[in-house]
Amino acid sequence: MPAKYLARNLKFILSFLLLTACASPNAAIQNSGEAGFISGDGTATFLKIDERKSAPTLVAKDFNDQPIDLKDFKNKVVVINVWGSWCAPCRKEAKELEALYQKNKDSGVEFIGINIRDSKVAAEKFISNFGITYRNIYDRDGILLLGFKESLSANAIPSTVFIDKNGLVAARQLGPIDRALLQGFISSLVEE
Repeated sequence: MPAKYLARNLKFILSFLLLTACASPNAAIQNSGEAGFISGDGTATFLKIDERKSAPTLVAKDFNDQPIDLKDFKNKVVVINVWGSWCAPCRKEAKELEALYQKNKDSGVEFIGINIRDSKVAAEKFISNFGITYRNIYDRDGILLLGFKESLSANAIPSTVFIDKNGLVAARQLGPIDRALLQGFISSLVEE
């Protein structure tokens, strides 16, 4: 009798833990691998200029060991995409992001990818396989993303955050990109 009781309760506890891990807004940062990550629903937010907050400090090295400092991109629109090689929507949108980068890079627009919850080898292979030419940062534990919690946090994988030319967090899309929407955000911010 006690063994049946334990088995039944253990099954319940494991089910509960699995469900709560998937429901947690930070599950994308807490869990590795595709199981347990939160994929955004495509929700997009564009803030009026007077609603925007300063972008957090973002200083790191890219995969080529070159420094990246968000402050160096003043007077440019910066598109930050948070991704993982294990994330199916990230794989689906990779070529579209690269195409958007190529289309906009001569208009004062920078793209930065932030890879989380990955091995460095898997992340480098992803960048190579998808022909990504914009700079990417390896942030295994998602520490760099914590700075965005005061503005528009990147709390789904993938997430895309937009920084305006004044260094303010201006927009965000949670989940897989909508290419036309992203281009609209970019064009609006370039024209400001």
